[in-house]
Amino acid sequence: MMKTEQSAFRRFAFDAGSISPLPKGSKERDRVGDELQPIGTYANSNPYYRTVQDVEALKERESHDPDFAGDDWWWDHHRIRFLNGKLGFKILLMFVPFVWGLLLWVGGLFMIAKGVFELTKSGQHSEFLNLLVHIGGLIVAFGWIAFVIWVGPSSTKWLMNTGVSWFLKPFEKSINSKLDQSFEDSCSEFNRLTGQVRFAMGRKRFFEAPFVEFDAYAERVIQHGGVFYRLMFVHRYTQKTFNQTWLSGIEPTKGEVLALWDMLQRYMDVTEPLPDMPRLEPFRHLDPVTRDHDSKTNRNPRYWRDLDLEAWKAGEGTEMLAKQNRFPWAKRQCKLTPHLGKVSMAEYRELRPEGAWPI
Repeated sequence: MMKTEQSAFRRFAFDAGSISPLPKGSKERDRVGDELQPIGTYANSNPYYRTVQDVEALKERESHDPDFAGDDWWWDHHRIRFLNGKLGFKILLMFVPFVWGLLLWVGGLFMIAKGVFELTKSGQHSEFLNLLVHIGGLIVAFGWIAFVIWVGPSSTKWLMNTGVSWFLKPFEKSINSKLDQSFEDSCSEFNRLTGQVRFAMGRKRFFEAPFVEFDAYAERVIQHGGVFYRLMFVHRYTQKTFNQTWLSGIEPTKGEVLALWDMLQRYMDVTEPLPDMPRLEPFRHLDPVTRDHDSKTNRNPRYWRDLDLEAWKAGEGTEMLAKQNRFPWAKRQCKLTPHLGKVSMAEYRELRPEGAWPI
């Protein structure tokens, strides 16, 4: 069964229209090379590429968990959960498909080359026969490459979804226990119900503070291919910085990052309906504000789950991306900035929720 509805949000839940007085930060908010993002002015824009990925994940999940009751579905009407960046875990996830790809490409071509070498090394055949062997080997190599291109993606998907599960079945309990510990230790979240943001710091340590205490930046990331962007969070009063998370990857366009920040703000703002993101669709009727909104707009409750994704990408999706690109992002006004410096740090400390990181 889905999580039961809670009728009221907590005292510290975020409302952009009712931001309380806040102290100034320990440092200036401007950062060289990174763009500070305003809070409370919404473009009603969702990240396009994440939406496409999430539609596919939503459909696949419903096929075996129609109630979305599993603990590993990390988005709902209360929390958006995600992992902080852990290089070791990422390498573990990439290891199996990498080795499989290596076996298909390098292993197959190596065996073909070895076969040609074995057939021609004796020197007992004529030059003409050796030439035919080399030509045959070349034809087989091109055939193998075509075969790998055709079968590679589907075989990798099967390997990750079925093959690895079958192989690890005898060790399932032990592995699940270890993974649960790892996930719990690295699980971060945006909590709509409480208005709190929690970042995992490893070794069972967590940095937790109200959403209004975080400044968001579109961080420039310089790589070999050019300039990319990702969403970075800086706690205004401690300067703790969080950018190595699975919530925001490195994006080729700044618009995708700005739309992600817009979506997160609307998720946290309890006066706004849940953003119309695929991962949140199964829970929209459990959020009171969202339920009222969907009733008034006559939203199809299964819009994303029944969507023809390819047709959408050619039509509504194209318009969604165009709207994201042409929105005047630079003209947004920050509703939080006017409240800074309206209360002393000593007074504010007394108002913060219990359990928040000390400032």
